[in-house]
Amino acid sequence: MNKITEALRRQFEKHRIVFWYDERNELREAFEAFDLAGIEKIAVKNNEFAIKYLVTRQSPGQQFLIYFAYPRPADEQNWLLDLELAHYLFHTDQEAMFLQELGLDYHYKALIEEHSLFFQAKERRQKLRDFLGEGDQQTAIRYKMLAITLGVENISLETFIHAHAAAWLDGNARPDKDLERYRLEDFYWAEIRRKYNYQSRQPSIYDFLLEVFNASFTLGSPTNLTKDSRLLLSLWKDTFQFREYFKKMSGKVAADLQIEQKLNSAAIDEIIPDDLFELAEKKVIYVLVHLVSAEGISADKVAAYVKARENKFWYAGFEAMYQAIGFGAQLIAFTRKYAATAPSSFAEGVRQYTRELFEADLLYRKFIWNYRRTNQNKILAELAEKVEKVYGNDWLLVFNDNWQRVVDRLEEWPLEYGTAQRNFFNVHVKPVVDKKLRLFVIISDAFRYECGVELYRRLLTENRYEASMEHLISGLPSYTQLGMASLLPNRTLALQEDSDLVLADGQPSGGIAARAKILEQQAGVRATAIQAEDLMRMNSGKEGRDFVKQYDLIYIYHNRIDKTGDDKTSEEKVFDAVEDELVFLVELMKKINNMNGYNMLVTADHGFIYQDSALEESDFVATGYEGKVVKANRRFVLGHDLKTDQTTKAFRTAALGIASEGDVLIPKSINRLRVKGAGSRFVHGGASLQEVIVPLIKINKTRQNTTSQVDIEIIKSTDRITTNILAVSFIQSQPVSEQVLPRAIRAVVRADDEENLSDVFKYNFNFGEEMDRQREVKHRFILDQRASGKYKNQRVRLVLEEQIEGSSKWRIYDQHYYTLNISFTNDFDL
Repeated sequence: MNKITEALRRQFEKHRIVFWYDERNELREAFEAFDLAGIEKIAVKNNEFAIKYLVTRQSPGQQFLIYFAYPRPADEQNWLLDLELAHYLFHTDQEAMFLQELGLDYHYKALIEEHSLFFQAKERRQKLRDFLGEGDQQTAIRYKMLAITLGVENISLETFIHAHAAAWLDGNARPDKDLERYRLEDFYWAEIRRKYNYQSRQPSIYDFLLEVFNASFTLGSPTNLTKDSRLLLSLWKDTFQFREYFKKMSGKVAADLQIEQKLNSAAIDEIIPDDLFELAEKKVIYVLVHLVSAEGISADKVAAYVKARENKFWYAGFEAMYQAIGFGAQLIAFTRKYAATAPSSFAEGVRQYTRELFEADLLYRKFIWNYRRTNQNKILAELAEKVEKVYGNDWLLVFNDNWQRVVDRLEEWPLEYGTAQRNFFNVHVKPVVDKKLRLFVIISDAFRYECGVELYRRLLTENRYEASMEHLISGLPSYTQLGMASLLPNRTLALQEDSDLVLADGQPSGGIAARAKILEQQAGVRATAIQAEDLMRMNSGKEGRDFVKQYDLIYIYHNRIDKTGDDKTSEEKVFDAVEDELVFLVELMKKINNMNGYNMLVTADHGFIYQDSALEESDFVATGYEGKVVKANRRFVLGHDLKTDQTTKAFRTAALGIASEGDVLIPKSINRLRVKGAGSRFVHGGASLQEVIVPLIKINKTRQNTTSQVDIEIIKSTDRITTNILAVSFIQSQPVSEQVLPRAIRAVVRADDEENLSDVFKYNFNFGEEMDRQREVKHRFILDQRASGKYKNQRVRLVLEEQIEGSSKWRIYDQHYYTLNISFTNDFDL
């Protein structure tokens, strides 16, 4: 089918009669060859009256192609004028053919002529035809031509500018050349001038964007650009296709506008609102590091600054730094408040540590982990040195020196309490299995108490998990063999002769096979032991459930933290191992649940001490002990007839509940013994609270929801928007808690046709304060010119959306309706 036939076919889909004037009588063959079912052809030869009678009276339902082999006559001489005006006039010049191909009326011929080069390519015409909508006027058509020229699908001036800037950054001059070739250049820059008031005799994309960045920067100089220019950058940052180009453009603009020099003399409060330049993020971090290191700012103020930056464009790339600064500030403040704590008794020391003092170790771990995530960036070096000194000297050493005074008064290690690890099976396991409930006991090697607290807090945010937090006190020495044996059913524990291996009721307790045997014989129920990795490899359906239903009690062992820390070559990664373990344990519990497991306990054999910096000579003690040494560790010595000095605390094995003869030496406070080849930063085996207090988390999976998210409301004093600025107060209706979780939203003013009319506001509502006003966040939405133009007097919505978990899509959380009633004067910035 040729072009003329195809063009005629499309017109007959919409019209009954088509008139065709072949001005130069060049297309007679095309007319003769035209053959379309249901269409009657008529060639006019001074028979106009007969034709009118035929088409109006004789065959009023028939479709006709009426052909003239001469130019169209003047209206006053045109006998068929009334029919022409009522039906369709077909043209065969090139412009007319393009119009007919596009389905446009003939009065758009001047547009085709003006941009003739654009229409020469069939591919561009096809794309334009796909874009065109019913009733499109010339401006709308040119906008769609711009979209094709700049290679974008979204038809908006903002997107055109983003695409143009991206090409310019890539050194691609084709958009500028094509805009000129297709004669769209004047229209494009006129639209930019109209919307943004950009005035230039020689406009260019970079010159324009320099003005836009300058106008939007908190420390920028005044310009004549409209308020819409601020929206241009806001939308650019939220555009997935061009976001990376915003970063590149921001960097170039920062250099050319000398942003660094402006930031050098700026106060932090002036910089906090900025969301344009990466340099501003670096300046904020630089200031905070020095303030925290000098203890010249409160931890609450640091948290407020970090919160203010949290939803900014550049935050994600600096999140670990901000987190390190925040945890560092909290640790310093916590140490200043509690470092002098001196327990008067064993019970009081345990109570103080498990209730609040563990936070120091948790904060230190989170600081070091985040610091390592930054690749130990040198900007944080000053703060890292400060934190190390505060934690090591002002907290860890002082606190454990005070605790050592309690330990020095002990003649026996307390084993009678229900919190003693030795009583774990009888106190915490047996009552559950006696109720005919299947129980899973998860034992994570070296999972110290503060790690358990973080796991507990994470579990409370998991829906349908109920959890409670308790603690156990390990035996001495606080090492793996004794801790693992203590968690098994046992009446007596003893050391194998001339070894540090532990016998439970005379049976070896080292390794999965030995522990499974003890459980099978001593638990009183169907019991076994398994490595966590082996369980995780099982299919949750038939394989896993078939395994589980054989037992009433399953001990599950995992060794990530201790394995990492005990190796001198990897001990510096022990906090990374903790983070991985926290994730793994939650996954393990979900796996157990999928195998029809609902009751779980999580605990550990012992804790640990870790200091990230290299230890000083004073951290080691040269203990002059004598006697037969069976096992020497950084934190304990096992042997017979051991004699020592005041640098260690000596116990007979019987005083530690070990039913075999021997002696145990424990270095005081956090001191290490000199042991060839062993690591020194990660240690355990001693009597510090960090080593001997381990978590006990009791978990139950329920069918009822156990978590909810905070609600977000707005304060709405009116339902009319009368200026281009809409100030909104967002209120988090309740404080976050263990089971009331944060909610992250984005908000935008949106028209009924789904066009966004404002900037997008994003915020993570996670306030824990009790007073409503402390949970209030204000934002000033900037509305673009369409709000006072195209959409004037229309209803719009303030839409609050939240992201669908596990996807990039968003769903409506709430929406509030307004009517736009903005005066034209609001488009003036003066």
